[in-house]
Amino acid sequence: MVMIIDSEIWQPPQWFYAFLVCSCGAAICGRFHFIYKRSRMTSPNLESSVNSFMNLPSSFLTFQRSFLSAYFLASVAEGLQAVYGEFLYRQYGFAREDMALLFASGYLASLFFGTFLGCLSDFIGRKKACIMFCVLHIIGSLAMQFNKYYSIWMGTVSLAIASSLFSCTFETWMAAEHEKLGFRQEWLSDTFWTMSFGGAASSLGSSALANTLVNWKTDHGMTLPLVAATIVAVICAILIVKRWGENMTTFKVKIPTTVLLSTHLMADKRILLLAWAQVCLDFAVSIFWFLWTPTIVADGREVNISMIYPCLMGSTMLGSLAVSWLLCGPHFMRPEAYLTTAFVTASFCLAVPAYDYQEVGVLVALFCLFNACVGIISPSLARLRSIYVPSDMRAGMISISRVPVNIAVVFVLMRGGYYHNLENSTILTMCVLGLLSGAGCLHILNRWSCVANDKTPMDRP
Repeated sequence: MVMIIDSEIWQPPQWFYAFLVCSCGAAICGRFHFIYKRSRMTSPNLESSVNSFMNLPSSFLTFQRSFLSAYFLASVAEGLQAVYGEFLYRQYGFAREDMALLFASGYLASLFFGTFLGCLSDFIGRKKACIMFCVLHIIGSLAMQFNKYYSIWMGTVSLAIASSLFSCTFETWMAAEHEKLGFRQEWLSDTFWTMSFGGAASSLGSSALANTLVNWKTDHGMTLPLVAATIVAVICAILIVKRWGENMTTFKVKIPTTVLLSTHLMADKRILLLAWAQVCLDFAVSIFWFLWTPTIVADGREVNISMIYPCLMGSTMLGSLAVSWLLCGPHFMRPEAYLTTAFVTASFCLAVPAYDYQEVGVLVALFCLFNACVGIISPSLARLRSIYVPSDMRAGMISISRVPVNIAVVFVLMRGGYYHNLENSTILTMCVLGLLSGAGCLHILNRWSCVANDKTPMDRP
């Protein structure tokens, strides 16, 4: 069989960008229209009602803005250091095997230090842990400026630990502070979907900023995004210090027992199912960002990668907006009721390229659908954690659930990236099986929740 590859550089059609923009715009406008109608019904005298359009108290909106401003800055810092990470390694002269070792060392550092610091943050204070994220980000970004192996290694490890803290400490501070201030629990859904939507938008903005900086000064262009990440991390730390209050667990225990207490939470079967679903999602997302580019450009296909990344982020934003309707819209659905479908759909999106050669357009469509599913799943799992996991130990639970992810990613990096004896199709198959097992966990959790509420799945609101 002879395969003919078109020499033209492929890029997404213009109508697809218009579709994403119009879809996101329609979802946002529809969301505000629903809020406006609801506010008119609950508060006819709009002029005398404080924040009647949003139908939320001013104190909550102030708290939400204070948190989201720092969270989005942290997301921008994460995006800036990730956009040109691999290209920077190549500019410094590292081979693929060396890059695999560096990435593996970062995940090993997250496995040990990130897990311990995540568990510890519940006891020393989540605000301190968020500031620690900023400090590690600054150290890592500065260390990556120097073309010395130990400096690059230290930068990679620091940024990996910072990313591990980012995955748990910001969410846990917000949820604990939300509860501490006495806000209604259902308002968490509004914050979670906004975090996912804004996080994707921040990644898209950081990518545009990184491209601008690289093209602005080509001599040291690859390191300029890291300089920008340092500045953003400093601003984020200042906002956290000035605007955030401290919160920590009320348990009075010694620090060495923190990991044991967090592990004890896994004895709850509901938390165990939820944790495994998060493990499967995190592993699939981590592998996706390693393999999406090699999969698309396989067999020498010429593709404009920089034009595909906005489509992926736009799809995540669209998925997050879907959650705003599912959890905060007029027809409420419990997260367990739709997450099984989202996991199965995400597994299908990775199963097709794992088992069959596809044209670029088909691959991009599947990857966009996968990211839309991620945009639905991530805030929904966060909402479930706020329901099932005690706030005193939430950071520890999230950190421990990252242990299998780090181990699996290190295995893949070493076998596939260093020894070259693990095919990309096999790695994607591992992701597919993991997502299907996550779907099974959510299905069981859904059945248990139905029984607890004495309702069948069809009767649930």
